Amino acid sequence: MRPPGLPPFSVVVLAAGGSSRLGMPKQLVRLDGEPLVCRAARLAHESGARSVLIVTGGSRETVEEALGGASVRLAFNAGWAEGPGTSLRTGLEALLADPSRPRDEPAVLMLCDQPFVTAEHLRALVEHVARGHPAAASEYGGESGFGVPAAFAAELLPELLALNAQQGAKPVLMRHRERLALVPFPAGLVDVDTPADLERLGLSRP
Repeated sequence: MRPPGLPPFSVVVLAAGGSSRLGMPKQLVRLDGEPLVCRAARLAHESGARSVLIVTGGSRETVEEALGGASVRLAFNAGWAEGPGTSLRTGLEALLADPSRPRDEPAVLMLCDQPFVTAEHLRALVEHVARGHPAAASEYGGESGFGVPAAFAAELLPELLALNAQQGAKPVLMRHRERLALVPFPAGLVDVDTPADLERLGLSRP
């Protein structure tokens, strides 16, 4: 249920990667027994999102099977291997095609392999956009900069759609840097790329 005062918003979970360095689908790596893609979907719902959309690509069948009866929409990116921008575009096109979506609804972009994201953090991003910021990003701390998860006002979604296949959302965030809200999230730098990451983070294989 969406907290009082928080506007309707949607969450797009980018979960289309091929996990070539990991050697197994990172979407299915487990934290406390829960696949990361399922965890991302659950946290998106717990944040109060009106709609949760999962972009699949590599390991599509097993990822969709893991999601099972989760209350999510699915969008398959056939060109996932061409770059992260293709998944971003696939997700946003599916989001904008939703006839139930309010035209001024913000969107949150998140990855499925940032294991320390919380529902509270996602809500905080949306709250900043609701207060008038064009976007709100996760601040990693020090010289590490900022990035996703990030929330975007509806008027920025066309800019995200215009990115090329090799680009993530960072160019749009940089373009609006002067009015960008930053929400501290130092654990946002932690992701799952190699087998060594599994042991270091206490994760288990699918």
